[in-house]
Amino acid sequence: MYDENFVITESDGLVLTEMTEGAARAISSWRYGGEYSMYDFDGSAEELSQVMNGLHFPVYEADGFDRNNRKIIVNPVGFVAIGPAAQVLSDESEPLYAESDSTDIAIGLRPDLCGLGKGLGLRLTGIAVNFVLQEFPDDGVRLAVSRTNGRAIKVYEEAGFKTVGSFKAVVNEHANAQEAEFLLMEL
Repeated sequence: MYDENFVITESDGLVLTEMTEGAARAISSWRYGGEYSMYDFDGSAEELSQVMNGLHFPVYEADGFDRNNRKIIVNPVGFVAIGPAAQVLSDESEPLYAESDSTDIAIGLRPDLCGLGKGLGLRLTGIAVNFVLQEFPDDGVRLAVSRTNGRAIKVYEEAGFKTVGSFKAVVNEHANAQEAEFLLMEL
């Protein structure tokens, strides 16, 4: 169960909360593998510290109610990162990030929930956008996504994001560093 004092926002059956160490440990162990391995976490103390930096927020799915009519929440279904924690930095991306008054977001869906076609990615994107617009109502919303991540691009386009640029960056520096091309998308 979650403490309602930690809830920041709710939307479409999802709850975005402040990060806890337990949620950070769970998220920092996620491994996507295969073509999505660039999104893998390594579970290191450094990565755990980054997830606990105050710019990452776990998202849970509300599964029901207990005897006291409080919502019961299980493991995070995803997370939202904002601001600098959401940016994919490289020599090519830094000028693009400087050109806009948008708040950056990054969205992570738990690996076992990816690609199921049940709309969870769109719901997660929705709560991320709602959170940013609630906190920074005068800003736009922007995200970066690997050009090869067709599933995520489709979700973001369905949510209203448009591609405004592209850049290359080295990703997954902790293991099997590789250069990838990213699309920069804005709402």
